[in-house]
Amino acid sequence: MEKFLNTVITVTAKDGRRFRGRLTNYDEHMNIILEETEELTEKGPIKHKFVLLKGGNISDIST
Repeated sequence: MEKFLNTVITVTAKDGRRFRGRLTNYDEHMNIILEETEELTEKGPIKHKFVLLKGGNISDIST
């Protein structure tokens, strides 16, 4: 994960929600913080200043 720090990634949660933002921090449990984040919804993106995603709720990470 270190090589993706300060890189824009897309994260899919186990409940199907998707988030795209800049990875600014993570820990050994794969909890991650995304800044300048968009939650990608059917109605269009919802902007968030930052999002904290628990590692146990993440199903996929892509660049």
